[in-house]
Amino acid sequence: MARRHPAATSAKRRATPPNPSPPPPPADGSIPLLHAASRGDLRLFKRLVRDLDKGRGRPREVVEAAKDQGLVALHFAAGKGRLWVCRYLVEELGVDVDAVNDGGRTPLLVALIHGSMNAASYLLDHGADPGKADYKGFAPLHHAAKAGDLKMMELLLAKGVSVDPVSSEGTPLYAAALEGHDEIMQILLENNADCNKKVPGIDTLLLVAISAPSLKCVKLLVEAGPDVNDGILPPLVIAAEMKGSTACLKLLLEAGADPNIPDPVRLLYLYAMPCQLLEHHN
Repeated sequence: MARRHPAATSAKRRATPPNPSPPPPPADGSIPLLHAASRGDLRLFKRLVRDLDKGRGRPREVVEAAKDQGLVALHFAAGKGRLWVCRYLVEELGVDVDAVNDGGRTPLLVALIHGSMNAASYLLDHGADPGKADYKGFAPLHHAAKAGDLKMMELLLAKGVSVDPVSSEGTPLYAAALEGHDEIMQILLENNADCNKKVPGIDTLLLVAISAPSLKCVKLLVEAGPDVNDGILPPLVIAAEMKGSTACLKLLLEAGADPNIPDPVRLLYLYAMPCQLLEHHN
């Protein structure tokens, strides 16, 4: 099994977009309504809307008022891929297709996070903002890249979204590299994604690809022309520590990686040794 460098492993944890299950509906009058949306029981959902509306003729307001941590019925329906409920909410009631929960997630983001690609496509066809990110910066393109969904990637890019949206954990290229999705990386690079984009506190994209590990992803990046000597640790050092890294090392060297750049961790160790000897002597 390939050994990952600690820095790269921590980057993997940081850079993976979260994928939680939607929380249960709140303990108030909207519980049955949100449960019905989640289960896809449209007949029950409509009856509950009528009951809550009490003849006021304001069903959309009733539906949009039912929330759990900001999640409305469209979040629940989209997350579960309940297209018939989504259609009723969007086309008949006219609910806000870009409503956000307490974390800034739209129904489109929730659908993508939970792999409900049919619901995501439907929302995009009915006015959902293809580039709207949550409060941590995760955009639809991040989740499509993580999922490795070529069709969704092409759909989002065709709508003109930014190819390099930056979340707290990197760009879509980072998400693709971490999962070893070389085809996704190729599409992003063909659409001028920045292979040298840096995110504070995150390893360089090349280091992430090396530690994934994915030789195809590393090859794509090297061909795109990143700085092959840049990183918290030199890429050659990380590659040398990976099992079966001969091909990766060859790629890096051919691309101009400098084998004479010292490993900063070893330099720090060598610097600390005289200090430790002096302390021991004193």
